[in-house]
Amino acid sequence: MLVITGQIFTDPATLPELFGRLQALCEPSRAEDGCHFYHMGIEDAEKGIIMAMEGWRDMEALQTHLALPAVVKLLADFEGRYTNKVSLHEVSSTQAL
Repeated sequence: MLVITGQIFTDPATLPELFGRLQALCEPSRAEDGCHFYHMGIEDAEKGIIMAMEGWRDMEALQTHLALPAVVKLLADFEGRYTNKVSLHEVSSTQAL
């Protein structure tokens, strides 16, 4: 399984629009084949920071997601208006706590 975690940084004035677009992707993304979870949350509105966390079955599922027209359009629409510090983790086992 692949787990993506990190932060997306934007201008506080851009945050509502960007976060709204990201939130609109959550439910459709969760319904995609290979998506285990997909969450976006505001970490710090005053600083324009969004927390991202996604889980995917494998790289093929993630690449399929990233190639979807809605994702490509979102990235194009906000090009140059955000930065991120996002990491991809390969998880070989999971257990309940």
